[in-house]
Amino acid sequence: MKIILLAGGGGTRLFPLSRTRFPKQFLKVTGDDSLFAQTVKRFLAVTAPQDLVVITNRAYEHLVKAELAACGAKDASVALEPAGRNTAPAIALAAAFCRDKLGATESEVLFVTPCDHVIEPVDAFAAGVREAVQLAETSAIVTFGIRPTGPETGYGYIQA
Repeated sequence: MKIILLAGGGGTRLFPLSRTRFPKQFLKVTGDDSLFAQTVKRFLAVTAPQDLVVITNRAYEHLVKAELAACGAKDASVALEPAGRNTAPAIALAAAFCRDKLGATESEVLFVTPCDHVIEPVDAFAAGVREAVQLAETSAIVTFGIRPTGPETGYGYIQA
């Protein structure tokens, strides 16, 4: 399994806290760690650092590498987007990177996640990830989310 950490966004919806050069994922919103560091640490509970792949842009490369080192995940891979084109192209880049650079097979599970969420408790999340991986290994597509309180067309809809 490879964990794809999406960390290239500009965090524009959290302005003025989040800025172009220091977006939301690098803010310390809760606790002593940034949202990015919290995400890395959550996944270190379920996998080794070398199975983490961070997709970001050149402007954030130094922040990503410094935070990975501080989290004990300096062996994680970092792939730089040639240009910011939103989520789907970042995931495509990550999949190609995993295949071409890390030797991932077509059947290897790729767990894709943003790096700007607060998720607690970590042990319950880790258990959910392990369960999701087991389902994904049977060719299921697994998605995590929260129970909505109302419709929101900006996020689209998933019909079970």
